Amino acid sequence: MSANSKSRLETKHHSEWLLVFLAMAPLCLVTVRSWVNAILILGALFCSIDLIIKNREKLNLIPQNNSNQLYSRILLFIFSTPIISVATSSILRGDQNIADYDSASRFLLAIPIFIWMQRHNQDAMRVLQISIPFGLIFTLLNQWLIIQPHHWGINRMATYFADPLVFGYTSLTLGLISFASIKSSKIDGAILFILKIIGVICGIYLSIKSESRTGWLMIPITFWAWIYYKYNRNESSKNSFRLFLIASVLIFGIFLSNETVQQRLSQAFQNIENYSFSGIAPETSVGYRITFLRIAYDMFLNNPYMGYGDTRQYAQALPTEVNAYASSEAIRLALNAGFHNEIVTQAVRNGLFGLLSSLSLFLVPAWILSKKIKLSSISLKYNASSGLIFVFGFMVSSFSTEVFDLKYTASFYALMVALFCGSTLSNRYDTELRYD
Repeated sequence: MSANSKSRLETKHHSEWLLVFLAMAPLCLVTVRSWVNAILILGALFCSIDLIIKNREKLNLIPQNNSNQLYSRILLFIFSTPIISVATSSILRGDQNIADYDSASRFLLAIPIFIWMQRHNQDAMRVLQISIPFGLIFTLLNQWLIIQPHHWGINRMATYFADPLVFGYTSLTLGLISFASIKSSKIDGAILFILKIIGVICGIYLSIKSESRTGWLMIPITFWAWIYYKYNRNESSKNSFRLFLIASVLIFGIFLSNETVQQRLSQAFQNIENYSFSGIAPETSVGYRITFLRIAYDMFLNNPYMGYGDTRQYAQALPTEVNAYASSEAIRLALNAGFHNEIVTQAVRNGLFGLLSSLSLFLVPAWILSKKIKLSSISLKYNASSGLIFVFGFMVSSFSTEVFDLKYTASFYALMVALFCGSTLSNRYDTELRYD
């Protein structure tokens, strides 16, 4: 064996282990504090070291594709926008707070991981299709075997650091990825098929038991993404497509027929119906969220470019019209706990720069991944469709809660988008597929 061949074999071996390490992020997402943060930070370090070594050895790991280069540069810029938006708005206000950069920095840490995934021609779903259902199984076992604190009600599933909203939407998003991954590759043996089915059941069950409506809209969106994926695979057999539609109807029916789901949806509709735009708005779960949007709208118009930074310090700077419809408790919750909407919260904190940054973190990866579903490579389609479901899961959830406020959720989103987009933007062709 030549020295060059031996070097490439060692490179492949090390790459396999590093990919497995990165893809372990879903395993203990809401059960072990700092699990994802540690994987992101260490992963960024390992990938950076590997990229530096390979650059010194002048190894051209994959050929460059002009289209992929453009998408990659756009994504790298988007990953930089959270830091840019915080820095710009802070400079304009003349108010620097190092804590404001914490969650935003997670996207910068994901950059070397994305570059490493792309240059090493990696396939994230080859490992994630196993680690995701195992992570959901571990989460369920954690709920059954370990006594959990009940800070949000005795019947609501959560963990000692993950509230029901995060617990619910992450479980559902990962469960739906497991669902869409069934028979999406040609290596699904009986054991892997059963594992994915169990992952789907666990994800939906955990979401329902969290009693959090955040992310429930993801179910029909997942069906669309999967059908779009299958359509672009040009499959000759219609059996798998029919089975998927039947399974979709069954899952959707079971979900909607659940008593907890029915109660939560009924409460939401009643809250909307009873909300009044005259006088002080009612203090209900959905009512608060509508009021938060109204407060945020008035605050943004009052200061659209600089933003307010840490809103806990701006109780005295609220526009006077807010007091006409918002109770003191609604104002307190909005300023101290956020506006329960990622894009709106960033717009208030960092002005127009925060608004554009938060929007781009969802829309740009979704745009890139949707473009790549149309490629001929099955593995690229597989990663693109799974990544699209993941991005939409967080985007839909962001409409009713902040998804980047917490360091571990920001780390998880940044890491997973880096894995999915890095795999999708690598130059794998049909002759190199592991799924064929």
